[in-house]
Amino acid sequence: MAASQDSVPAARKPPTILDVASHAGVSKSTVSNVVRDFPGVSESTRRRVRAAIDQLGYRPNVLARQLVQQRTNILGVVVGDLANPFFAEMAKLVERHAAARGYTAMFCNTEGDSKSEIAGVETLLEYRVAGIVFLTFSGDSRTMRETLQHQVPVVFVGCHEEWGDVVSVDDVRGAKLGTRHLVDAGHRRIAFVAIPELEDRSDVSRWEGYREALVEAGLGPEVRISWSPPSDHASVDGIDRKLVDVFNGPDRITAVFASNDVAAIALQEFADRVALRVPHDLSIVGFDDVPMAGLARISLTTVAQPRDELARLGIAAIADRIEHKLKGPPRTTLVGVNLVTRLSTAPL
Repeated sequence: MAASQDSVPAARKPPTILDVASHAGVSKSTVSNVVRDFPGVSESTRRRVRAAIDQLGYRPNVLARQLVQQRTNILGVVVGDLANPFFAEMAKLVERHAAARGYTAMFCNTEGDSKSEIAGVETLLEYRVAGIVFLTFSGDSRTMRETLQHQVPVVFVGCHEEWGDVVSVDDVRGAKLGTRHLVDAGHRRIAFVAIPELEDRSDVSRWEGYREALVEAGLGPEVRISWSPPSDHASVDGIDRKLVDVFNGPDRITAVFASNDVAAIALQEFADRVALRVPHDLSIVGFDDVPMAGLARISLTTVAQPRDELARLGIAAIADRIEHKLKGPPRTTLVGVNLVTRLSTAPL
């Protein structure tokens, strides 16, 4: 026989700080001082309050206390697209290092859309975040700067803006490193492949590094392929072409520097579809060294970003700003990159 609604027990109200104070025979302020580990409370009283907390199952309302103090320990984290394995890994590391400094991460996934980015940041500010970490930035700098000016500290990790602290790699140097690897392998027709997901300023810097490497090697002309995978067509130096034609014929492209690993891995998949052998017909270098780049099936040669170091330094920078340990104008910290050579490249 089914139980009647009257027999369902009522939800138990969570104990309050007043309940703890009454149970321990102390004042509310004494309980608060014990919870925050303030001095001036005798050890016997501390033991009595802690026993009352354990017996009642009391959990302090941290958010309420922080809102009274006009500051939370929440860091807003703006991510372009968590489907990108680089950003997913960076988000995990940022959350880990934030927790080590006593902060909680709240994520905002914008998918690279500037309107979503502004709306997301405004929502984060409504939650009174202590600071905002940008793992990607759409480039709408004026609007975002006006939104954030004099509000909270900001750090850009892996992307660049002059009005906030920056922790990033040298994208120009990294792209030169990857392109030189292809030059040293004997390739003379090397293209740059970009997909829409890459943050604009990083794309520009990596394109510049690619161009500088070609100039230093006395090679040219540069070839820019703008591609939206898995399309069979791409814009090649501004002209729509079948992508497979770029890698066939007497003037074919024999090697590619891709602006990120997502583009490089997508190009590997495309090569499989059109019977191009990697690296025998086409050598490919990526940028980021996402976890899947090291899988045996993919084995992507790539420029590795030190993700853990980027996350650690980025959180250190914003935490120091929040805690007034870092003052003055925005600072830029560049960390090194290195080339990880795998099986997606070979001598021509």
